Amino acid sequence: MNSLVHIEPGQWVLAYKEGYGPFPGSGELREALDRLVYEGSGWTCLNRPADQFDVLHVARVMPKTFTVLDEPGRRFRDQVVAAASTEGEIVALRDKLFGIGVAADRAIEEETARVMAEFARKTRADGLAKIHRALPHIFGREA
Repeated sequence: MNSLVHIEPGQWVLAYKEGYGPFPGSGELREALDRLVYEGSGWTCLNRPADQFDVLHVARVMPKTFTVLDEPGRRFRDQVVAAASTEGEIVALRDKLFGIGVAADRAIEEETARVMAEFARKTRADGLAKIHRALPHIFGREA
């Protein structure tokens, strides 16, 4: 996606926090969004939607940047994921996008645990038997 999300003054936008989205000017927004299939986009330090995304109220829009009400400096427009007329719409989208990776990771972990449970039980039992055989003076010779 090489085009920027259309934004206007007064709108609310969902934008990546600096350092957690595409590199400014790289045109890699699609790749960054694809990483949402992982909880926190694969960043273990991102535990909440607000850790990864900012919800911002647009003050002024320029070709490559925009300013935010009551915030100094400019933000890069290529970090913007979506725009809406209300803050609530953007917060709901932020939570939904973050939740996709959380749900996917949870489902994968649960299925992995289910599939691996019998193997893990057998492997631990084999390991325990090896420990007992290695220390017959503690566990006895019948181990």
